Amino acid sequence: MVKAICKELIERKSELTNQVIDTVYFGGGTPSVLLKTELQDILDTIKENYTLAIEIECTLEANPDDCSRQNLSDWLESGVNRLSIGVQSFDQRDLDWMNRSHDHHQATASILEAEKAGFRSINLDLIYGVPTMPSEVWELNVQQALSLPINHISAYSLTVEKGTALHHFVKTKKYPRLDEEKSASEFEYFLKEVENKGWEQYEISNYCKPGDYAKHNTNYWKQKPYIGVGPSAHSYQRGYRRWNVANNAKYLKATEIGEVLYNDEQLSNADQINELIMLGLRTKWGLDTNVLREELKYDIDQHVGTEIEDLEQNGKLTNIGGIITLTEKGKLIADYIAATLFTTE
Repeated sequence: MVKAICKELIERKSELTNQVIDTVYFGGGTPSVLLKTELQDILDTIKENYTLAIEIECTLEANPDDCSRQNLSDWLESGVNRLSIGVQSFDQRDLDWMNRSHDHHQATASILEAEKAGFRSINLDLIYGVPTMPSEVWELNVQQALSLPINHISAYSLTVEKGTALHHFVKTKKYPRLDEEKSASEFEYFLKEVENKGWEQYEISNYCKPGDYAKHNTNYWKQKPYIGVGPSAHSYQRGYRRWNVANNAKYLKATEIGEVLYNDEQLSNADQINELIMLGLRTKWGLDTNVLREELKYDIDQHVGTEIEDLEQNGKLTNIGGIITLTEKGKLIADYIAATLFTTE
């Protein structure tokens, strides 16, 4: 797999010609199981075939139980300078319910060990809105997270996707249905606590110490071009998206003969407008309606100006100089607001 990924990196380097790469992100699956030599092979291939920024952000998604002293040292030596640790919860009952491989001791120890090893940029993931998690436990999770040496938190509301075991359990009433009011209340508690600590909410699910934005995630929201390599990986250029085949065996076979199996789509003007609306509204920088007007020839005020005014009067958003940002009330219904402003042309 590592050889195939390196081969795809080489074959696709022309897609980012004359562009400086400022982020590399190892995610999807469990990249923290890679050996030091395997991680180094991929990073060396990137260095040899792409133009890299002097201060590059290199993130590795890691499970807490993979954060041994040796692994942490190996990752740093390979060039990884940011960790995203999938903690999810510090409560053992939650971890058992989520079928996580780590325990509550490892959830905390992984972060302390990462700091001791020399990592200065650490994100942890948390999940709220879990039906079996009392809100008191969520509050303890938040307090525990904020007491640790991290500079970034990604907090996500639990969702039920069709076809998953969780969807089946909810449908058969083995697990209770998700409680939207509970999720909203836990979201508001978390937001209040991080703001009391002086942290920024720079995207609906992402929070950081002042200025410590995840460069890679921010590039997604600002729609900068990127390539994704490996099975299921997505790539994006303005107006164009492609995604590799998900099946590992098919990916390996295709790469071996010099082909990468993928599907792609050319985004319509309406698709591009709606993506800018959706992504812009999720961030602290907001939706710049001037970009819609200048780059996509779309005047949002002519189409949904009344809806924007109504949402502003109801305290859901602000519109200053053509920059639309959501208020705290608006963030609770961000998807609804985005859908309200979408174009169907």
